[in-house]
Amino acid sequence: MARVCIVGAGAVGGYVGAHMAHAGVDVTFIDAWADNVQAMRKQGITVSGMRGEGSVHTPVRALHISDVSQLVREPPFDIVFIAVKSYDTTWATHLIAPFAAPTGCFVSLQNGINEELIAQVVGWQRVLGCSVSALAAELTAPATIVRNSPLGDDQKWGLRIGEANGQITPRAEAIASLLSHSDSCKVTTNLWGERWSKLTINAMRNGVCALTGLTGRQRDNHEIARQLSISLGSSSVRVGRALGLALEPVGGLDLDLLASSQNDPAALEAITQMIMAVANSRSDAQRPSMGQDISKGRRTEIDHINGLVARRGMEVGIDVTYHQRVTEVIKRIERGEIAPSPALLHEIVM
Repeated sequence: MARVCIVGAGAVGGYVGAHMAHAGVDVTFIDAWADNVQAMRKQGITVSGMRGEGSVHTPVRALHISDVSQLVREPPFDIVFIAVKSYDTTWATHLIAPFAAPTGCFVSLQNGINEELIAQVVGWQRVLGCSVSALAAELTAPATIVRNSPLGDDQKWGLRIGEANGQITPRAEAIASLLSHSDSCKVTTNLWGERWSKLTINAMRNGVCALTGLTGRQRDNHEIARQLSISLGSSSVRVGRALGLALEPVGGLDLDLLASSQNDPAALEAITQMIMAVANSRSDAQRPSMGQDISKGRRTEIDHINGLVARRGMEVGIDVTYHQRVTEVIKRIERGEIAPSPALLHEIVM
């Protein structure tokens, strides 16, 4: 695993790659935002962590996507992390695939479940996935990243890397070692369960912040927003289990309690306490990625998060009405028809 490429130097790709570079790993960043690339070249990447944890400043090598063709004169990459938005997965994989070694592997470091899209380009035998379980970060300015969550540990892993077939392989262990420079990381034998578990956390939090304009902590302290989040999470767990997936604990939440919270007052009270404990462990400024996208006037990943849960839920006969409504409202916000507001919650839970 001598040469590493990270396609997408946003919050997660930039954070993980900065720590690898600081540890001496040969890392090349590729990004589409020219200002970000220029800043990385001039000043490196600066990461600020909560209470200083995970903070680093390091010089890095950065290329704009228009510069990728020059890689033909260099040795190929052994591992490629795809860290772009879900809707950019296919073209980003096509862009970098010619510059990876024949035995080089590709790792999705994204929201959503995009391994199949990557495999359509390079083949399943070269694809692994990584669930970003406990890392919340934001690219606040070019080459400047703020981490808004505590570092993970062996009880609450920050990152979980896995093979599509569930085997523990030398390459998965080597990649876990690389990722451990940035946060705690384990090799999982249950990639798809891990992936759906993290999708559940994103589906219950991201969209609600995006449509309300609230930060993560504000969302969890807003009664209607919190109840909607719980409803979204509960239905997502039930969809995942109906698909035959073995879901894993993630995000500080008990997914059994989350699944039963709609019909069991004791489970609802317990899951509410867990949500508030997570909220209080993060910074006041923490805002999930879709909330960041809306605040910056960008397209969101709604089709790959709540939209995905809605599609799979319809296939297995689970009520996914709230996921459908959240998806519809956020698309209206993206088109500029309406503005984010807590008042929009009443359109979802009417």
